Amino acid sequence: MTLDWQENMNRHIILTRPAGKNASLQSLLAAAGYQVTELPAIERFPLSLRAGELPNLAAYHLVFFVSGYAVQVFFEMLAQHHRSWPAGLYAGAVGMATANVLQKLGVSASRIIHPAPNAENQDSEAFFDELLKIGLDKFNRVLVVRGQSGRQWLAEQLRAAKVQVDFLPVYERKPRVWTPSESKAMISLLQSSKPISWLLTSKESVDSIFDELKRYQLVQYCLRHHFLVTHPRIGARIQAHLKGGAFQENLPEKRVVINICQPSDESIFEMLTTS
Repeated sequence: MTLDWQENMNRHIILTRPAGKNASLQSLLAAAGYQVTELPAIERFPLSLRAGELPNLAAYHLVFFVSGYAVQVFFEMLAQHHRSWPAGLYAGAVGMATANVLQKLGVSASRIIHPAPNAENQDSEAFFDELLKIGLDKFNRVLVVRGQSGRQWLAEQLRAAKVQVDFLPVYERKPRVWTPSESKAMISLLQSSKPISWLLTSKESVDSIFDELKRYQLVQYCLRHHFLVTHPRIGARIQAHLKGGAFQENLPEKRVVINICQPSDESIFEMLTTS
């Protein structure tokens, strides 16, 4: 059931997605009466590639993108070096949000492979299921566009099926340290009795946030918080950090409320305003 306006005013939501990804959701939540803090957990930086370092896309049957940000950076690189996306090339997207970015940048919807909108998870496993439906024999050579590091699961499945897989790192991610003003505000907020919900959308974000919480000895306050994540693996990472924090502080273990939703603003807003 949706909380009423006065209850919303007493609830604080912390958005930890990278800078530039929170504005629309923040506006929706503020209009609904929530107090919102934007606290990016990760900083992302495009890598610089020379023209000769860009792969020959015509040599691939599929280019898989791990995120919408990977799509944006890659297409900026293509434009910078006066290259274009081949009309017949298949693009793979880890989820619907990434597929939407590909469409906005001109890739035909008929050439984008992605998990169904109602798939339980928007991840590599769901994408691989879609690929199997089409037939792996159509994709003998695959390029994975990602950050400097990442999960290997999809590449391992493809290579086991005798598919050649190459990686193209186009950005790097770094944990973000809180500014002095942010740390002061977070200490005050977490030590208050306000109900708090966190949005965390990657395991790297979880690690970064809990590094800062540990730095300021704030983990124990999170045992009463609500968390919203976009994949079960992210929720498991939160539980591991909270378990460690409770052990360090000699506090009883507590299974906090962790809800899972799709990574779209609409799904996040609905879950935050009804949970």
